[in-house]
Amino acid sequence: MIKLSADTQANHVRFIARAIESEAVWVLEHEESIAYVDAGGDDEVALLFWSERAHAKRARKVMFKEYEVVELSLFEFVFKWLSGMADDEVLAGVIWTDDLTGLEVDPEQLQDDILKAMAEEVRDRYFDALQLALEAGEQDDA
Repeated sequence: MIKLSADTQANHVRFIARAIESEAVWVLEHEESIAYVDAGGDDEVALLFWSERAHAKRARKVMFKEYEVVELSLFEFVFKWLSGMADDEVLAGVIWTDDLTGLEVDPEQLQDDILKAMAEEVRDRYFDALQLALEAGEQDDA
């Protein structure tokens, strides 16, 4: 079990590094839903995300055959998905393996981990884009 914990923690770090490098995250989507697993607590679920298309495709073959592999921009993942998941009290499952084991992470913690791991200029670019998106949303509301 200790090895699994070390492996899943290493996958978490790898997920962050690869997502930042590619500025993309992958999900498995079917109709109006994405792939998820039951988490440890009462009625808790973890939405599943991968930092590489190949990993998502492998998981699709094992358990989610009717799902499609879909790319999300890292910006959308960080500022839309993770924020919404925190509001909905849903966990994030990162780089789950073919046998559906992996780490369940609090979405606010994952958002913080990603932003802290970014180079300062990338983080600044993301926050500038977020500010523009928020201002555009305010104009749409007027």
